Amino acid sequence: MTAKISDKEITDFQLLFESVPGLFLVLLPDFTIIAVSDAYLQATMTRREQIVGRHLFQVFPDNPDDPSADGVANLRSSLERVLATQAPHAMAMQKYDVPCPDGSGFETRYWSPSNFPVFGKDGAIRYIMHRAEDITSYVQLKKERQELGRLSDQLQEQCSAQELEVPALGGDVVAGFRHLHALNRALKLEILARNQLEDANRELTRQLQRNIEKLEASNKELESFSYSVSHDLRAPLRAVDGFARMLEEDAADQLDEEGLRKLQVIRNNTRNMGRLIDELLEFSRLGRKELNYGHLNMTAMAKACFDDAAGTVTPPVSLQLDDLPAAEGDITLIKQVWFNLLANALKFSAKREHILIQVSGETSDGMLTYTVRDNGAGFDMRYYNKLFGVFQRLHRVSEFEGTGVGLAIVHRIVTRHGGRVWAEGVVGEGAVFHFTLPAVTREQTHEQL
Repeated sequence: MTAKISDKEITDFQLLFESVPGLFLVLLPDFTIIAVSDAYLQATMTRREQIVGRHLFQVFPDNPDDPSADGVANLRSSLERVLATQAPHAMAMQKYDVPCPDGSGFETRYWSPSNFPVFGKDGAIRYIMHRAEDITSYVQLKKERQELGRLSDQLQEQCSAQELEVPALGGDVVAGFRHLHALNRALKLEILARNQLEDANRELTRQLQRNIEKLEASNKELESFSYSVSHDLRAPLRAVDGFARMLEEDAADQLDEEGLRKLQVIRNNTRNMGRLIDELLEFSRLGRKELNYGHLNMTAMAKACFDDAAGTVTPPVSLQLDDLPAAEGDITLIKQVWFNLLANALKFSAKREHILIQVSGETSDGMLTYTVRDNGAGFDMRYYNKLFGVFQRLHRVSEFEGTGVGLAIVHRIVTRHGGRVWAEGVVGEGAVFHFTLPAVTREQTHEQL
């Protein structure tokens, strides 16, 4: 049973978003602002009622007093890239001045922005999440440090080789003291700036260490869980199945038909639980497995996986396999993606008199897109959000067997490779699954790693 979300709870979700500490904007694909966090409003000196519903670049234009301003062009390029590639994009540091609230001009600001697509149920981009970090203080501190470094270099030049400037002051002792006082003040400022940078570096190091410790603790907990699942849970399952088998063998003549049926139900369920445990362990390992990139012949790989998956299928099967673009990735994991998608297509088409599987691929906007189409049972798009979840099933086990982990594994593998996966389906007419991978060469991939 699905609980309905009340208007109050929707309002609460909006309140939660607006209260997050990060600087976030939510944009429509035409770059209209529809939501903004309080932190973003504070950083840009704006009010919610001033900017929501307006075009992004109407609210935040370039500084007209800065002829070299390119913030609008760079941000627009990044947003258009997200729409074209349907992938996140992290921008380089940007100088993007913001208007002063009183209309007196613009205030100099530096940002570290990034943009993320948010997909609807149909697989199309519905929103763009714009996130920014205000790094103005860091940039200013860096400039001050450079200026102090320049002053320090001047001081070293003036004090080297016993060539102090005091004798050259023509006996003006007061001017000499003033000069030395200025140099001394510059040294103090440099020392202060270096101390501040060292304090900041120490704090960053402490934060990094804390994050590393948290990550190590999480990995240890996951390993402990995996060990518990593989040993503590499997042992009683084996015992239940073993005693049920012995009872079936030793006392079969003492049991009626119903008793034998119940024993078979026990054994079937213990085997199914064992498969669930195996697939859950496989799913948990995917997040820790190191990716070993290599060249992938996707046509040959798809054909081999289809042959493996179709070996136990009863109805006649036809495969329409196009010439697929080659890719770069982990051969073991991408092979698992192909096998899971093709086995899924065959399984849910098994009740057809003739099974038709179509596999195609294309290259567009720097991404490789691969498609698996079947003429099987399809699925109801209303439940699309469950499709790639762990142990989520859109059909009853009595109709189609399975554990509900296969598509979750596909999603995790493709995401780790920098791609995405989505699907469309019509009940009774079949389903179409797509996944993408970055179109890069092996050398480029290794450089990124």
